[in-house]
Amino acid sequence: MEKIASCINFTAKFFFYGGVLSGIFMTLIILVSTLLRYLAGQPISFSDELAGLLFLTMAFSTFPHVLNKSGHISLDLLTERMSPGMRKICSLFSAAIFIAFAITFSYQAWGFMDFSRLISSRTDVSGILLWPWMALMPASMVLCIAVELKKQLFRTDCDTSGKTTL
Repeated sequence: MEKIASCINFTAKFFFYGGVLSGIFMTLIILVSTLLRYLAGQPISFSDELAGLLFLTMAFSTFPHVLNKSGHISLDLLTERMSPGMRKICSLFSAAIFIAFAITFSYQAWGFMDFSRLISSRTDVSGILLWPWMALMPASMVLCIAVELKKQLFRTDCDTSGKTTL
C-alpha cells in the first residue's frame, strides 16, 4: 500500500511540475506576443489559443498536487469545534461528495474529449489538435480521486485544528 501511495504522490507532483512549466511557458508566450505587438506591430498569431490551452494545462495539472497537500480552500468554522470522531465523519462525507463530483466530471469530460477526437477538432488559427489537451481534464480528475482515496485510507488522526495529519 505504501508503494501505491508513493506512486500517487509522485504522479501528482509530476503533474504539478508540468502545470508549473505550462504556466511559465504561457507567461513567456504572452510576454513575447505583447512585445512583438507593440515593437514590431505583429503579435504571434496563435498566442491567444496556445495561452488558453496552457492555462487549461496549468489549472488541471496542479489540482491533484494541491489536493494531496491539502492546499485548497477549506471551511473549518464548524469542524474545528467538533470532536475527532465527528471530524472524521465530516471528512468522509466531503470526500464522498468530491469523489462523486470527480467521477461525474471525468465521465462528461471523457465523452467531450472523445467526440473532439472523433471529429478531429482543432483550434481556429493554428490548427492545434484539441483532444490531447482535453484528455488532461479526465486524467486530472481520476488522479484527484486516487489522491482523495489515498488520503482517506492512510488517515491516521485528526489534530485539534480540524486538519488531517497523515
